Amino acid sequence: MNKFNFLVFCFTLLVLTGCTVDNGNRTITYYLEEIPAPSLENNLVGTENVQQIGVYLPPSYNHSDQSYPVVYFLNGYTVEAGEFPKTEAYEAYMKDNNDQEFILIELNGYNLFEGSMYANSIVSGNWEDYVVKDVVAYVDSNYRTLGKRESRGIAGHSMGGGGTIHISLKHPDVFSVAYAMSPALFADEQLISGTMANDTLINQVLTLSERMADVDDDQFAETLKRELEAYERSLTGIYGFMAFGTAFAPDPSQPLKIALPFERDEKGNLIKIDENYNRLMAGFGNLEEKVESYKENLLEYNKYALDCGFHDEMPGLFKSTVYFSQLLTQAEIPHSSYWYDGNHSGKVSEQLTNEVFPTMSAYLLRE
Repeated sequence: MNKFNFLVFCFTLLVLTGCTVDNGNRTITYYLEEIPAPSLENNLVGTENVQQIGVYLPPSYNHSDQSYPVVYFLNGYTVEAGEFPKTEAYEAYMKDNNDQEFILIELNGYNLFEGSMYANSIVSGNWEDYVVKDVVAYVDSNYRTLGKRESRGIAGHSMGGGGTIHISLKHPDVFSVAYAMSPALFADEQLISGTMANDTLINQVLTLSERMADVDDDQFAETLKRELEAYERSLTGIYGFMAFGTAFAPDPSQPLKIALPFERDEKGNLIKIDENYNRLMAGFGNLEEKVESYKENLLEYNKYALDCGFHDEMPGLFKSTVYFSQLLTQAEIPHSSYWYDGNHSGKVSEQLTNEVFPTMSAYLLRE
């Protein structure tokens, strides 16, 4: 087989099943693997209890018997495992860091609404448990890992960055390093603006709720899937609302399985339901309370880091990430923050190579 045909063959395997990526004698391996996800069983939105993960093995893995630290990476909203593989960044970092190797595991939080927020929910499934229990246990059982918190890191981008913070607050027993990239966070001043102040969206949600009022639970997922075909897929539209609502304000007794934060009165006027609204927005908000409540957990991390671009186009996200960093500083919680000249997604690969992976290598315990 000539060199050109070999490259075509290797690229085809990489796209379809996985392949080794050869950079001289520094060869990495990447492939997608289906794993059991018992934590997602009995969800009401049709998510399968078998999920795909992306597995990235370092150059020495296939010709050594050593064990490795593991970094778990949470993808953002709409992104499925393998959709945007991290092979370029991983390969670039591993090229010159043969004494800093780790296994990288890529997860997604994808569901009917294109995002689960990596939260436990009686409606959309226990995604937090899926990450912390199902995936970690599977990887430790099937790969040569250093199966202890000191050798595990968690990172993620956007929704995955918010998930990184959400999970890290509660699980310092599982992870010792956390890096949230452009994380989904909402400071208090954001809570009364944006999506929840959009009357068009509110009316769409209420109309959909009325259409789903008489649907039985066993038909809920399929019926809702058909109904959603009429709407644009968008984080700021009904898909995003359903993702947030089922994750952070689940209520199986309601037509949409969400405790809606608004209703219409007898005159047709929209009325905000404060209790439900606050519950919904607390998912990625309530930052002061979270820092105070989880301070002792945060102090257990060997390294805690945040980054965000100055020109992030997601409303309020840069300001909220800076505010979260300020809260950590005020609480005397050691962390690092990196603000850079960029937007929401344009420098993910660069940040992984230059910031996230070096942080993981420096602070994760190895053999």
